[in-house]
Amino acid sequence: MNNLLASIVGFLNGLLALLFIIGGAIIGHEYDYQLDGMGLVLGLVIGVIIAIVVCGVLAIFISMRNELMAIRRLLDKQSQ
Repeated sequence: MNNLLASIVGFLNGLLALLFIIGGAIIGHEYDYQLDGMGLVLGLVIGVIIAIVVCGVLAIFISMRNELMAIRRLLDKQSQ
């Protein structure tokens, strides 16, 4: 059950990153007239930066969980 939940969180992390990027593009497009045509590009860049920061932290936690499970399996093998 834990592995299933971890897989779902990993998938949702990627989906969240995509939503941040698309959301940034939409918001940038709305302000396109104020930024002389650079709103979409600026929105995409900001969306990517937010996705890297937020989803990167989540990815680090997911990776740490996987590594801790591998360490636990190795320690269980050694103790037997």
